[in-house]
Amino acid sequence: MRLATVRAALVALCFGAGVARAAPATAVSNLTAQAVDGADRLPTPTGLEADVKFWEDVFAKYKPDQCVLHDKDDLSIVYAVKRLPGVTPAQQARSQKLVLAALRAAILNLAAGAPPKSLIERRIVAVTPQEYKGDVEYYRDAADNIRCQRGVDLVSSLERSRPHLKLIKRVLKQSHLPPDLAYLPHLESGFHTNIRSKAGARGLWQLMPGTARELGLRVSRKIDNRIDVALSTSAAAKILHGLFAKTGSWPLAITAYNYGANGIGRAIDTWGADYMTIREKHRTRIFGFASRNYYPSFLAARNVTEAYEKGVALQ
Repeated sequence: MRLATVRAALVALCFGAGVARAAPATAVSNLTAQAVDGADRLPTPTGLEADVKFWEDVFAKYKPDQCVLHDKDDLSIVYAVKRLPGVTPAQQARSQKLVLAALRAAILNLAAGAPPKSLIERRIVAVTPQEYKGDVEYYRDAADNIRCQRGVDLVSSLERSRPHLKLIKRVLKQSHLPPDLAYLPHLESGFHTNIRSKAGARGLWQLMPGTARELGLRVSRKIDNRIDVALSTSAAAKILHGLFAKTGSWPLAITAYNYGANGIGRAIDTWGADYMTIREKHRTRIFGFASRNYYPSFLAARNVTEAYEKGVALQ
């Protein structure tokens, strides 16, 4: 079977006439505008707004069985939203691979110079930046830069956070830290107090054993203070205070909580202490998609949480 025929078959199988178009920008309420302002509110750097909006939709609009097909570097480019068939995680993982392969095939058709024929090919052209429409080199690069982001069930995390937020915010206030940091466990642990990572991090704040002991927590087979909300929050506050002192900005400090203090220090040495510059230019094996998107996804989790607390329905 010819390559073009294989591509066409993949596109028809995965997208056909049932392509779920990406939601327009107005499809979900502007949660950022609805959130309560505060003196210690952490900033959204200029140029990051579209990425924060992307993650708001991931948390508030899309479901875990939905695949948001997007460009890795430009989150404003969303090709389609496709519900993944299958009941088990393995079945959905296979469906995800098939959908990504179909999208890549459609983009490669455009890279070959073919005019857009299918619905998904027309959608790809529609979301292509104006200056790159018809640019086959752009499409060749775009074909290798696609990604599927599943929706995230933040509601469950929001419910788990209810018993703890008041205490966490009190500890942060006593540590002279912004109250917004109370929403960081949504990303770290989903507000599971006893969750453990494969690397050995544990608790709301996902503290490693050695780090926890250095900060005065007891970590042993019988006693593990990392699952104590007050003690682990006090330890996390010390870490965050130190990261802010090292980086001079909350966007960089919060990124460092995920990426590591040494890594962000090297990035600052190379690019200076501007968050957006580092996010755009810094590339290492570890500083990939997750680290680059840690701060915007944190802001989105904060915005969605505040909207939820105000009684704004999550869509």
